[in-house]
Amino acid sequence: MGSTTLKLREHRIYVHVNFGRKKQKRYATDYSVNEIKNWDVRTKKVKNVTAEPKSMLINSKLQELVLASEQLLDDSIRNNFELNNDLIKEVLDGVTNKGVSQKDKSKYSLLSFYKWFIDYYEDNPHPSSNKPLSNGTIRTYRTALKKLQDYNDTIKKVDFDDITLDFHKSYTSYLQNKKYSNNYIGNQFKQLKAIMNASLERNIHNNIEFRKRSFSKITEKVDHIYLTGSEIDKIECTQLTTDKHKRARDLFLIQCYTAMRVGDLMKLTSENLKATKDGTRYLEYVQSKTGKTVQVPLSRKFLALIERNDNKLPKKMSEQKINDYIKEIAEIAELNEIIHIEKTIGGKTVRTPYKKYEIISNHTGRRSFCTNAYLADMSTIDIMAMSGHTSETVFYRYIKVTPTERLQRLSKHIFFK
Repeated sequence: MGSTTLKLREHRIYVHVNFGRKKQKRYATDYSVNEIKNWDVRTKKVKNVTAEPKSMLINSKLQELVLASEQLLDDSIRNNFELNNDLIKEVLDGVTNKGVSQKDKSKYSLLSFYKWFIDYYEDNPHPSSNKPLSNGTIRTYRTALKKLQDYNDTIKKVDFDDITLDFHKSYTSYLQNKKYSNNYIGNQFKQLKAIMNASLERNIHNNIEFRKRSFSKITEKVDHIYLTGSEIDKIECTQLTTDKHKRARDLFLIQCYTAMRVGDLMKLTSENLKATKDGTRYLEYVQSKTGKTVQVPLSRKFLALIERNDNKLPKKMSEQKINDYIKEIAEIAELNEIIHIEKTIGGKTVRTPYKKYEIISNHTGRRSFCTNAYLADMSTIDIMAMSGHTSETVFYRYIKVTPTERLQRLSKHIFFK
């Protein structure tokens, strides 16, 4: 089994690849530190200090080099081929673009690199997560690419050097005229900035205007709903006549009982249902989005759901069908509370009334679990361990608790007794 490490020699950073007994490749990168004291020996990174203005860019590139080396070492074992210095150099050169002529670099336009990025990271580890992008993230990138391609074809040609503050204004206006919401438009810029960063790190362009504060992702708070415990009970007890509605209901309820994302739900099998030595039943699975292993105790309601399905998990159905059917089920259950949703669409704030059943979706189940657990006075850290949230800030934005509900929860604390 080989290994990869980063070392500093004088001011230059080297990749050391050990691939067998007394077999080592020392690869000289083009990256260096201005002062030796700014190399962190423990983390193998350039310190993020004023004296090293390119530290983030260098560290990102170094991570890519390490990932590429580790992937090569792993492939050599799984596919039983012998490594040598030339092969290692060729792979690492591919990451740093060493030996790549300006002509070769120019083969990429912004749109062609965008497509390459999607295709490449669909199968290869992304530096931020050390694993390929999820199917949902790939779909998001493909949709964003299509929107940019449409702008390129109908409004103005775009390439790397065209991504400026003027473009930001023009593209925002273009998407607003298409009646997209602020959050949707913001996500288009989020994906584009990721593409610009990835191509900048590969020395394909040198445009950094997209990193200016004004080139920002537009966001606004959206009032997502959650279901109270009594509303979940209504859905559970509603009389349904078709198998498809019963299956959709059970799949939705599993999300309400476990905080699972629908993508993880589609991968759920009986092997994920476990028990401790003392008989405590629980669910254990690896989240696709985060790679975290989570464990969730199985409630009486979850176990009753399994029992009425002949001690099996309900058969799967597509995410879209669950979304469609759960709205119909919630309508039968008379979840008719009027909810007003405000969105900025086409640059204008629009306030639209909906009946609650009209805006229920798969994700409502997961959000309902987190919110109801919080209101039941479960500790935030325990809820986050089951939901997979890593930041309390994100968690508190995620749950849907009114000021009155939070006040009622706080009033039960021993401090106020």
